[in-house]
Amino acid sequence: MEQKPLNSFLISLITTVIIVGALALLVWFVIIPPIRNFSFGGAGNREIIRIHEYFDLDPEITGLVFDGVFQQGGVAPFVEYSRTADPVIYLPASFLQAYIDPFLFWDNSAGVFFASTRYEMLEFVPDSLTFAVNGALRNLDAPLRRINNEIFLPASVVEGLYALVVEYRPEYNMIIVSQALVPYAVGIVSVNTANVRFSPESRAPIMTQLSQGDEVVVRPAVPQAVSMCSIAVGTAEHIPLSPTSAFVRVRTPQGLLGYMLQEDLNQTYLAHMHDISARQTILPHFIDNMAHQPPNWDGTPINLVWEVIYHRDANALRMQDPLHRSVNVVSPTWFRFDGENLRINSVASRAYVDWAHSQGVDVWPLVFDISQPIARAILMNRDARRTVISQLVEYVQFYNLDGINIDIEHLFAAEEGAYKIQFLREIAIPMREMGVVLSADVKVPMDWSRFYRRYLIGLTVDFVVVMTYDEHWATSPTSGPVASLGWVNRGIINMLQEVPREQLIMGLPFYNRIWREEPLGGGGVTSRAWGMNATRDWFDERGVEWEWDATVGSYYGRVTVMEDGRAIVHRVWLECERSITAKMQIYTTHNLAGVAGWRRGLESEATWTVLEHFFR
Repeated sequence: MEQKPLNSFLISLITTVIIVGALALLVWFVIIPPIRNFSFGGAGNREIIRIHEYFDLDPEITGLVFDGVFQQGGVAPFVEYSRTADPVIYLPASFLQAYIDPFLFWDNSAGVFFASTRYEMLEFVPDSLTFAVNGALRNLDAPLRRINNEIFLPASVVEGLYALVVEYRPEYNMIIVSQALVPYAVGIVSVNTANVRFSPESRAPIMTQLSQGDEVVVRPAVPQAVSMCSIAVGTAEHIPLSPTSAFVRVRTPQGLLGYMLQEDLNQTYLAHMHDISARQTILPHFIDNMAHQPPNWDGTPINLVWEVIYHRDANALRMQDPLHRSVNVVSPTWFRFDGENLRINSVASRAYVDWAHSQGVDVWPLVFDISQPIARAILMNRDARRTVISQLVEYVQFYNLDGINIDIEHLFAAEEGAYKIQFLREIAIPMREMGVVLSADVKVPMDWSRFYRRYLIGLTVDFVVVMTYDEHWATSPTSGPVASLGWVNRGIINMLQEVPREQLIMGLPFYNRIWREEPLGGGGVTSRAWGMNATRDWFDERGVEWEWDATVGSYYGRVTVMEDGRAIVHRVWLECERSITAKMQIYTTHNLAGVAGWRRGLESEATWTVLEHFFR
């Protein structure tokens, strides 16, 4: 009879334990997780989400991270596996062109991939284990690949040419590319577990967790308050963290970019993350094509004039008229692209060179095209480019030339602009080795001509000559000035965004366009180009009343002439010594390398009096 209370007690105890256990499980698995993940200002979100899930990425597609920034939207890299060799990491050339070296170039017509420096031209053929440096064959550990019209470079080539570190993280299927020579701000994790989040807020999910002593790269690599120029290689200078934000942007040891609490880091310091001193390079130096080099010139202001000579006999005729004493460079139009025979046609004269040298004037003959088909025929054919460059090297030596002036201006498509850059890269190497000045002529920057990439031309040649004319071209539907002050000044300002002033030469027009406007229903607007004196005389003979237009920077003239019973209006915005004086103020304001006049024989004698004031 006395056992009943004990049995009831045991049953009650067991029931209570079961109920408490069930409640505990309910709290642990149902109630605690949302509370744990909700931010109360301290703990924050503790949910860990992998990068592929967070960014909705396909984990089967290899990702690319460059200096901590995930590259989205471009061509994906890949890893090539083999049963008999280590995996080979491949990077797309388009990525390298965009971020590392814009001079990398695929010549589709030749099936050759080019890399270049100021003194070396490298040629790679996809799937080949040999490549050429200035024509000399070398061996490769792994070949380049061409897949779906995209070129891929193996990491061994990338690290052999550039100061980069390429790593593969199989746990993330990510390739991490880092700049090896750039000092980084490094922070050390100071807590047992530090959360790296996808965004700078406590509610953000966690990308990964780091342990005490782990090192992270704090972004930006170097704070604005620290000058890169004052940082010696290998130094470790302490840098304070930002006092205005609880989070800092970091790159993890796995190369991922995220955010972590400042309080989880010790004070940062500057250091190099990679030691590449023992790396075997392809060239004696790493390629760095983005630094402007001083031109091959003594710094004297350049007063260049072009000399039109289209026939060999014309050389002797032009030599009858001495060059003005203010001129120090003359550019005769001697070398023309021959699109049919894929070579240069020359009307050069050694006697003319000797004649110019006797007056203390350097000779930079013009190399020019006359149409888009001819330019394409030469530029887009590797063998034709080689022929032309070989000819020009021979001409430099035979005629004792001081420079070469390249004028290729009949291109209209982006692919053509890339081939022009490649041609300049190829010709620059032998010219630089011979100590010859290389210059290139370009038009005033416009949206339609952006594909010429003038900044790359400036990184390749000694001087860039901007032709500040024609504001209103020969077949313009409306009449107007050849080169108004506003047009010229804007052109120079825009050019200086791409080319340093010490490399920029400003073109000057020595000619005028006389505009002929027929009455309504007639032939519209036409023009003809005349020299300064001939233009002024023609209008003076017809009773023009000249009016100085200070905004345009030239005299405006208008006359009406009766032709077959019709009143024909003729207009001109006169280029003369006064307009040249106004333009020279732009030259002095921007402290440019020099000027170039088109062309000798069209200018008035007073024009030289003006120029002499600037080039004594």
